Amino acid sequence: MSFKEKQSHLKKAEDADMNTNLIELSERVTREEEPIPDFVEWWDAKILTDDTINELSCDPNILIMDTITENHLNMKVFNCHIEHPFPIEPPAEAASPPPQPLKMTKEERKKLRTLRRVAKEMEKREMISQGRVEPQKSKVKMSNLMKVRASEATQNPTKLEKEIRTEAAEREQAHMDRNVARKLTPAEKREKKERKLFCDPTTVVETIVSVYKINKKLSDPKTRFKVRMNAKQNILTGFSVMMDGMSVVVVEGKRKAINRYEKLMLKRINWEEAEKKEDEEENGGNKCCLVWQGSVEKPSFHRFHVQECLTKSDAKKVFNDAGVAHYWDLALNYSDD
Repeated sequence: MSFKEKQSHLKKAEDADMNTNLIELSERVTREEEPIPDFVEWWDAKILTDDTINELSCDPNILIMDTITENHLNMKVFNCHIEHPFPIEPPAEAASPPPQPLKMTKEERKKLRTLRRVAKEMEKREMISQGRVEPQKSKVKMSNLMKVRASEATQNPTKLEKEIRTEAAEREQAHMDRNVARKLTPAEKREKKERKLFCDPTTVVETIVSVYKINKKLSDPKTRFKVRMNAKQNILTGFSVMMDGMSVVVVEGKRKAINRYEKLMLKRINWEEAEKKEDEEENGGNKCCLVWQGSVEKPSFHRFHVQECLTKSDAKKVFNDAGVAHYWDLALNYSDD
């Protein structure tokens, strides 16, 4: 706004007793869109040239499919891209969920299984009668030889016995081959065992942490081996910090593995007999207690290892380096009284 326009605006505002801080607005100008002619559809008007539209205004039947050429089309609107309109679902209420299937009783399940087996057997017999499948050979054994092939057994028993033993050996070999084909590889066996021991599909996958406090140092090699090896076998991570007068064991892993390790620490190991008799006479009986157990967002360790410290400050430094100093505080302040 120029200076003269501003002065005129202030003068008008003073004459009309208006607020001089208000800004004068000009009249709104509506933009008139060009109307689409009635003789051309709106989707055709975008691709036709102006000359073609003018010709159609004079004679709408001037264009026939055989006479349309590139001269009639506006080639600037065409490109190499293909437009795929986004499908819009019509407004409607959500369909109701399907009815839940009824739970069958044990007798109904047995009956349904019998019907399936009968239908499968009937289909197999029909395939054999049509010649599409070879009929299964009769299983002749030495015990039912005279019942099945009585006439042949009396004529040449030696030859028939040899055939029967050969067929029995073939059936046994086919059975062994099927077992070998179904046999799992060592990697599949290991995966199946781990899935059975550590994976529980009914629970949410989470990391469980358990902190154990032992009243004395883990000086017994047998007990120390059990603590370390069971953690490795149950795929648990953490560490065992040992020092004079106290030991702390921290393990983390899946729920099933943590439960098995808890049975080891609290029930299977006899901590009274784990230490030497002279140590028990001096310092009293040994005992293991579960200080804390809970779930965490992510594990803090990558493996299980044993750490031996001389003082409490060294042990606390080990916990600080692992980022779990609060576990040390819990174990240090824990009392079984």
